[in-house]
Amino acid sequence: MELRKYITKDFLYSKSSEIRKLRSFDNDKSVRILSVFTLLISTILFSQNVFLPDVQIDHALQLMYGMCFGTSAFFSGFMLAILALKDLKGKALSHVATLSYVTVLTLTTTSTTLVDFSHITDYSAYCFGLLMLPLFIRTSFFVYIFIVLLNFSWFVLGFIFVLGNEFSLSVATPIIAFSIASLGAAISVESARLKGNLLQLQLEESNRNLKELSHKDALTGLFNRRHLMESLHTLLSASKRYDFPLSVLILDLDHFKRANDSLGHQVGDKLLANIGRLLASLVRDCDVAARYGGEEFCVVLSNTNREGARFVAERIRSRIENESFDDIPWTVTASIGVATREKDESAEDFLKAADLKLYESKASGRNRVSA
Repeated sequence: MELRKYITKDFLYSKSSEIRKLRSFDNDKSVRILSVFTLLISTILFSQNVFLPDVQIDHALQLMYGMCFGTSAFFSGFMLAILALKDLKGKALSHVATLSYVTVLTLTTTSTTLVDFSHITDYSAYCFGLLMLPLFIRTSFFVYIFIVLLNFSWFVLGFIFVLGNEFSLSVATPIIAFSIASLGAAISVESARLKGNLLQLQLEESNRNLKELSHKDALTGLFNRRHLMESLHTLLSASKRYDFPLSVLILDLDHFKRANDSLGHQVGDKLLANIGRLLASLVRDCDVAARYGGEEFCVVLSNTNREGARFVAERIRSRIENESFDDIPWTVTASIGVATREKDESAEDFLKAADLKLYESKASGRNRVSA
């Protein structure tokens, strides 16, 4: 039951873009380590085979050992070159390249085992290749099975047709045991890694939610005053440096106290929430719409001059006036003040200028825009 449960989860995780991304990131680091050490080990064994050959082994066997070690060294060096090229281009190693490299390495260790079997009975290379697989490489359980079965088939075919030996149960038993051990290690190691990944993703999600909550107004869904001031400081600096227009508008709902006093605070809160959703739909993604305080809202309009800001403000005012709000039996209106950056003013002065224009709108009879 546990194995079946793991396989089901593994299949779902393999389709998850987040898990695939984390596996790819881990594989990118692991392949670097694996390539370096495999290159060093293979080069040492290849050099020993060439310069300090075992006199008890004939020339043909030495040649086959040399081919196995040379192949491992060549592909490891080739993989390091690919990784260096990927770094220059700022890209990650593809999953296909990773699995291709690991498949070649395991087939090389299996081939080395076949060479060993031509003069001694030694499974160490086969065991090393299969146990290396789950320790260094992250992939789905089905890919592990495929590589294990591929190596098992490679060994059987080589043992029968290349070595010309009869494949017996005594030969098969260690191979089967090592294959099962490799799959068991894959389940154990990858399960632990996945648990860590899931905790990591949950922590990242929690941090994102906390960050969003710290910058959002819970009632309206718009940004709060803290985020507004941070964004306004940043945009003001950019506007001064790169000389693009920046405008801000402050919106106040007319006679909002009437809704709270006659219909109750719940209806008033619902109205504020609806205004928040309306504002969010009327501004661009590059703009900052925030609840300024109470029934006041503020919108920072990036790269927008006075006429453009007046147009946006008028559209918002008109939309609110023509909108029907649940539980509000009268027409809801808003007064809006607009200010555009004209000099090296601070964020506070900028908002104060928009606030003065808002008072002009209220003093002129409300439900209007002053810029």
